[in-house]
Amino acid sequence: MIITSKSMNLEDSPVRQPPRRRRQNFIVNFPSLKNGRSIECESVLESSYCVWLEYLPSVLRYYTQPHTFTWVDELKRYHYTPDFFVLLKNDESYFCEVKHDFAKQRQSRLDKLASFQRLCKQEGWIFHRQNQENLTSSPLFQSIKTLYSRSRHVNEQQELHFRNYSRHRIWPTTLGELIADKAGPNDSTIYYYLFTKRLTADLTQRITLNLKVDWTPSHA
Repeated sequence: MIITSKSMNLEDSPVRQPPRRRRQNFIVNFPSLKNGRSIECESVLESSYCVWLEYLPSVLRYYTQPHTFTWVDELKRYHYTPDFFVLLKNDESYFCEVKHDFAKQRQSRLDKLASFQRLCKQEGWIFHRQNQENLTSSPLFQSIKTLYSRSRHVNEQQELHFRNYSRHRIWPTTLGELIADKAGPNDSTIYYYLFTKRLTADLTQRITLNLKVDWTPSHA
């Protein structure tokens, strides 16, 4: 197995030209807080994976269609662009392919992914696969998707206000009571702190005004 690709430059991502528009397959510009810019995804499902990458504290940054690899495996030449390259805070990283259902992929596509998996093993890289069921079927996903859509980055002034406010408020409370409190943080700050776990709640429940919200000094 011989790698013939050029070196990977993440600043050039995405490197792949958008495919022809199909049902459930079109460009989505996902507003990434971790990357500080919009991330170009090739499907709604890929943008759903971005929600998880934003939620997981181990993820530092991520890139879509980061690089096109070319290699030879058993005399057959392959070209492949992973959907994602994910950088973790522990200095590790991995590539990821996102598909609605891998069982419904063409055999040629599965052969390519299997060959890339072998290439990754040879090079010491990590390769993951994510399907629709894993990404979007859980109640937790529905909650974090709602929270992320309503979140905004918190500036220094908002952070200071939250610290002072949280130390003097009686906890737990409900989301409705927290939003209604004019002395409290604004709505987007509340959602952001729920998403980033600065405020705690059972996110396997639907996000309603009756959702129980808590805070402890260890989250400050």
